[in-house]
Amino acid sequence: MVRKHFEAKILGAREVMPVTITVSMQMGGEVRLNISSPPAGSSDQRGNAELNHLGLEHFGFGVDDLAAKLDSLEKAGVRIVLPSTEIVCGAHLAYIEGPDDVLIELVQSP
Repeated sequence: MVRKHFEAKILGAREVMPVTITVSMQMGGEVRLNISSPPAGSSDQRGNAELNHLGLEHFGFGVDDLAAKLDSLEKAGVRIVLPSTEIVCGAHLAYIEGPDDVLIELVQSP
């Protein structure tokens, strides 16, 4: 999803710790995102993509046209958790459900 909808480039995947694979992606500029598989023996319990989640709650991307991005994501079957909302500074933001039930925030600056 991150690669398809946010143009992430996969740099590689390797075993960083025993039986844990980490995929490294270039997200634009100097931003890099690493996503790791769960280590052996860890819980199968998943988080949730809701606004009251503890732990890693979300990460975000800036977008030029929030309405167009949300339309594209919705057509691709991505769940919109919080539709476009204007905040005090005049920016607009929305939340979508990302892989492994992590929230992804989309922000369009004023």
